[in-house]
Amino acid sequence: MGTRRVGRISHLFAATAIAAVLTGGVAAGAAGAQDDQTGLVRVVHGLRGLVADIYLDGTLALPTFQPERSTDPLPIPAGDHLIEIRSAGAAPSDEPLLTQTVTVPAGFQGSLVAHLDATGQPTLTAFADDLTAIPAGQSRLVVRHAAAAEDVSVLLNEQPAIPSITSKSEAEQELGAGTYQLAVAPAGGGAVLAAPQTVEYADGTANFMYLIGSQPEGTLGWAVVQVGGLQSAPAAIQTGDGSTLGSGDDGGLPVALIATAALIGASGVAITGVRLRRARAAR
Repeated sequence: MGTRRVGRISHLFAATAIAAVLTGGVAAGAAGAQDDQTGLVRVVHGLRGLVADIYLDGTLALPTFQPERSTDPLPIPAGDHLIEIRSAGAAPSDEPLLTQTVTVPAGFQGSLVAHLDATGQPTLTAFADDLTAIPAGQSRLVVRHAAAAEDVSVLLNEQPAIPSITSKSEAEQELGAGTYQLAVAPAGGGAVLAAPQTVEYADGTANFMYLIGSQPEGTLGWAVVQVGGLQSAPAAIQTGDGSTLGSGDDGGLPVALIATAALIGASGVAITGVRLRRARAAR
């Protein structure tokens, strides 16, 4: 199955509301800025089938956040923040499906993903995003295991590109820009776990690929955020690209690839001190 264009959070309210909440309503024009008192955090929704209301520090920041979408990087004050996820339209007093406190370090630049852990429970995981310069003619592949799945091997053109990656971890490499056939298989060998996908890794792009979904339910696939303009240190970062198999929304920026399922894993760096308070399976 070829690539499909899938939207980001393209309506301005959703992208700016979260910044306004977390910055206490300080000038929206500073949404792209970062200083030593903030971190830049992209929020990625990797819980398939759940249209969510996301609360930050008790205030609704992302209403009706569609699954397999991402925001632009948002300036968030350094420190602890409470994140609660409820089904869209649920009362603020309803028990959240997921509640976690995250600590945003000053100067952080990365992604916070809502996804399934290895046991199929919803959780939040943070990753630092490598946005360093990429040599001409090359692209960066960053695979993040955010699925309810065993250790997997990532194949490009039927050859192991990443021999083994575990749940809530990531691996990266640089490779020649071009078109590849992408597949995922058990790390110990065996038949592919999801239908192979044709993907395009453009020159100078970083391709953050989230393995999402559930192996037991047969819904493994990919969600992708592509950042361009990295042939040299970027003056501006293209953000919000994402792809998923399940949506026909054509808003948002161009994307590199897609698939069929749910989301990410964590690097242990990224937003430090992510502390699980309570995680409940989505109703």
